[in-house]
Amino acid sequence: MRVPSVGLSRDERHIVAEGYRLAEYMLRNYEDKPSLGVTIGGWLERLRVMVLARD
Repeated sequence: MRVPSVGLSRDERHIVAEGYRLAEYMLRNYEDKPSLGVTIGGWLERLRVMVLARD
């Protein structure tokens, strides 16, 4: 990500760039939790498989 070079001193640009690097590192393996609909759909699918396995 580019760091703005207009209006900031060299030290401020360095701080901003370091913040971008830190944020990128922290979010590297982040995944959103599945939505409620996806979660319920998974539960229903597992229930369907269990019920069909009984037959």
